[in-house]
Amino acid sequence: MSRIDGNSEALKQLRAELEPVHRDFNRLDAKTLKRGPRLPRLAVVGEASCGKSSVLDAFTHIGFPVKEQNGTLFTTAVILRCTQLAKAEAKVNNGDTKTAPTGSRLQTLERRGPDERDFAGIVDDAKALLRIQRSDGYCPQHGLYIKVSGPDLLPLFITDLPGILWDDEQRNDDDAVLCRELAEREMANTDVVILAVVSAQNGPNALKILDLVKKYDPRGERTLGIITKPDLAVSQADQLKFANLVRNMDPEYRLDLGWHMLRNRPYSGWTVSAEERDLVETEFFRMAPWSSVPPQARGAWMLRLRLGHILQASILKGLPDLSMATEAKMETLDIRLQRLGPPLSTVEEARNCMVKVAAQFQTLLAAALKGDYTDTFFGDGGVGYGAYRHEDTVVRRLRTLMGNLNRSFALVMVNSGAKRHFINSDGSGDYKAQVPSQLIPFVEFYHQPGPDATPREEFIAEVENMIPVNSSEAVIASLFREQAAPWESIATTHIELAKSTVKAFVESTMTHIVGTDNKILGEALRTFVDPFFIRTSMELELKLKELLKHYKEGHIQPHDTAFRRFLFQQQAGLQYRPLARNPDLKSWSIDRTNAEAAVDEMTSYYNFTLQTFTDNVITLVVDNCLISHMPDIITLDRVLELNDEDLQMFVTETEEMKQRRTDIKIERFELKEALSACQKHLDRGFSGVPLVLRPTAGSDVTGIPSQPPSTLSSF
Repeated sequence: MSRIDGNSEALKQLRAELEPVHRDFNRLDAKTLKRGPRLPRLAVVGEASCGKSSVLDAFTHIGFPVKEQNGTLFTTAVILRCTQLAKAEAKVNNGDTKTAPTGSRLQTLERRGPDERDFAGIVDDAKALLRIQRSDGYCPQHGLYIKVSGPDLLPLFITDLPGILWDDEQRNDDDAVLCRELAEREMANTDVVILAVVSAQNGPNALKILDLVKKYDPRGERTLGIITKPDLAVSQADQLKFANLVRNMDPEYRLDLGWHMLRNRPYSGWTVSAEERDLVETEFFRMAPWSSVPPQARGAWMLRLRLGHILQASILKGLPDLSMATEAKMETLDIRLQRLGPPLSTVEEARNCMVKVAAQFQTLLAAALKGDYTDTFFGDGGVGYGAYRHEDTVVRRLRTLMGNLNRSFALVMVNSGAKRHFINSDGSGDYKAQVPSQLIPFVEFYHQPGPDATPREEFIAEVENMIPVNSSEAVIASLFREQAAPWESIATTHIELAKSTVKAFVESTMTHIVGTDNKILGEALRTFVDPFFIRTSMELELKLKELLKHYKEGHIQPHDTAFRRFLFQQQAGLQYRPLARNPDLKSWSIDRTNAEAAVDEMTSYYNFTLQTFTDNVITLVVDNCLISHMPDIITLDRVLELNDEDLQMFVTETEEMKQRRTDIKIERFELKEALSACQKHLDRGFSGVPLVLRPTAGSDVTGIPSQPPSTLSSF
């Protein structure tokens, strides 16, 4: 047979295996990655005249030229597609730069009607066009590309390559190099299933081709070894060698896909039909030593079945990536659907919706305030954040975020809360806290300049001039207020940052609950959230003024008993410091001693009240006036207080939104159906025993069912 006939038993058998898998896979790909139809690919490689074309002829019945004196002369690619419309075209690539100038090397062979699929006729026309004579040798620079599509065909890309020449004296050196380059280029493509053809006629030396194949497929994961011409094996030792090889028992040449054996059609029998050829082959394998070869690993019929499984696997190896892309797209569609929010067409639907929103908000808020982040709303906090952005996850972990913000506020108060930073005569200075790396971004939000570096002795001299004019208490109060001047600015910034953090949490929570591509979110924010922050902002401002009033206007003389004890203990050590610092008693004066005491007392009082003020801002202002009131933002009672006119603003389901919702649901359903169709082609597998108890050695013959089909008995 020399026609490409989809109704032949061989192609029908292959089509039954490949077409459903290829159809479902490409249907899913078209909806996700959109890489275009991808055909399963086969390439035969082997030495010259090893029977490569005979292998293709045996399992396809297409009629590859098997009676050529010099074997395959040039690369021949047959591209089959299953389509509704029948079409055929053939093109010749003239690689001879002397006879075909650049730009005219690719030429179309014009064939019409029944001749479109006449494979032998197309090959002859290509030879005529390329001016190849029967006596000519290899022409690897040329190529023939035949594309045939139709409803009766299967999806398959077959490449028949010129034989590899090991002995450069057989052919032109350039031809030998090019033949090898063509084979290597094809084998380097990881989508190609390699049929490594070895002729038993050439003995064990023919296995040299495996060394080249393993360069590109070390384990033989996509290589099926094909042993041809077993009837021409010369010695009994060679026969036993190849009989063991086909059982995949030779560790040196073991392949994951295993080996297969075919009996080639002899040159004298090329006119015999494909069916008769298969029957002759079946009888041959009943003779020793070939009868010891497992039925699954011999004969053209079983090769078709075996290649069907292998090519199926080659298609499905891309399914994990495709499945991930599909899952990601379905997740995106779910997010889009969520953003549309629930469909609301009536006031009653709006009321029921807002009741659910209030309940969800209270649940998520309670978890956020407790630091319970088990809900998916908060992300996983580990490897990834699923469908949520990293920023969303950080904002939603409210307790953690507010804790970092409060710690940063305390650090800024310690490091930048004072107007002056005193430098002692020995070079030492006031304490400065180290900022942890994770808090640096928070600290930078305060934009607070550091204190002015002031020599302590110079400052005491300034204060000394103030003492005769003012009482010591007035001097201390004045110095303290000047030193604590940055507190108001820092506290105000902290409150604004806290409000911004809480507002971001609330908006993110509402977005999660009701979506964004609808009116519900905007109306909910206007109805419940905005009024809350207006009220709270006024309360926060008043509370901060209340805290600052004592330090700015009140009597700030320390009166706490614990502080007086602390001050007395400190003064006991200070009374000798003037003499210790300056042994020149002539320079000592009562005014200087009072000035030093005033500076020391102011510094002690500042440090004592700094912590109190910091704690009060965090607790009395932020926690009591903001955080503790958050549950009041949206409650069941507030929802039930809304009248029909208020609720009418939440009704959102326009015709355009209905259509968008329908389109998204249909697209997601189609994706899920397409993915399920692909997954049905995967083997479920059966373990039987735990992994730790399974043997590591695999089956000797792989890539095939354990038992031959009953139809073999008819041969």
